[in-house]
Amino acid sequence: MGLEELIHTLRKNEQKQKDDIWQAVKTEADAIRKQVAEAIADITEKQAEQLASACQKSMRSIYADAEIKTRGKKLFAFQALDQALKKAAAKNLPALRQNNYKNVFAFLVAELPEREWEKIVVNYADLEVAAKFFAADIIQPDAAISGGLIAATADDTIIVDNSFEKRLERKWPLILPAMIAACEKRYGKSGSAENT
Repeated sequence: MGLEELIHTLRKNEQKQKDDIWQAVKTEADAIRKQVAEAIADITEKQAEQLASACQKSMRSIYADAEIKTRGKKLFAFQALDQALKKAAAKNLPALRQNNYKNVFAFLVAELPEREWEKIVVNYADLEVAAKFFAADIIQPDAAISGGLIAATADDTIIVDNSFEKRLERKWPLILPAMIAACEKRYGKSGSAENT
C-alpha cells in the first residue's frame, strides 16, 4: 500500500467517520426534536386540560352565583307578592259579608266551644246579629274586624278569634302557594303582566 492509497484510505475513513458522526448527530437531533415535540404536545394537552378544568370551574362558580342571585330576587319577589296578595285579600274580606252573611255568622258562632263568654267583639254592622246569640252587654264593636267575631272569657284567659282576618291568617300558608303557582303559570314565561 502506497502513501497515496494510505492517504486515500485515511480520507475515506475520515469522510466515513464524519458521515457517521454527522448521521449520529442528525439521528440524535431528530430524537431530541421528537422528544421536544412530544413534551410540548404533553404540556399543551395538560395546559388545555387545566384551562378547560379552570373554565368549567369558573363557569360552575358563575352559574352558582347567578342561581343564588336569581333565587334571592325570586324570594324577594315572592315576599313582595305575598304582601300584595295578603293586602288585596284583606281588603276584599268585607265583600264576604254580601252572601248569606247571617248564616256565615251563625256558623262561626257554632264553632265556639261551650264557655261563659264575657266579651264578644264584632264589626259595628254585626251588633244586631250578634245580639241574637249573645247578651247585648258583652258585645263590643271594633271597626278592625270586617266579619266574624272574637270571643273572650273573663280576664281574657281564653280567647277564640274567629274573625275573617284571623281565618285568612290561619289559611294563608295554604292559599299563598296556590296563588303563587297561578301567578307563575300566568306570568312565568313572559316575566311580566304586560306581555301576557
